[in-house]
Amino acid sequence: MELKFDKIIRLKKIRIEKSELSEEENTLATPILTDRSIIGEIYKVFVETLNEMNCPPDIDSVTQRKKFIFIILYLFSPSTLAGGKTACGLREEMSKVLGVHSKSTISDNCADVVFLYQNYADFSRDIEYLYTEIVSRLKVKGLVL
Repeated sequence: MELKFDKIIRLKKIRIEKSELSEEENTLATPILTDRSIIGEIYKVFVETLNEMNCPPDIDSVTQRKKFIFIILYLFSPSTLAGGKTACGLREEMSKVLGVHSKSTISDNCADVVFLYQNYADFSRDIEYLYTEIVSRLKVKGLVL
């Protein structure tokens, strides 16, 4: 049996890379917002913004609900959009704000929002516009930094 010290060196490099990746994952998964009590206010701003569009969409449609869910997940639980678990209590808060009686409806809607964002230009363009508007209006109201 031959001694191959380069195997040990490679193992050390792998451990360093794993550690760095873990740190980056933690940074990317850190929520922008944590105070779930403002989700209702975020929804009001979301509805306001939609109503100001040239041709306002049906706010109660599944598509608009999915846009709102995407934005909330991005703000409060970004790892969910990458296949992780939803932050504790977030589905309940979204169901309450959206008037949806079942948390499973929220879960079902969460399942495909990333697909829609990645594959439908109109959907992603709307989310980017709505997100920008919501964040800027929340800053004006002093609800976010």
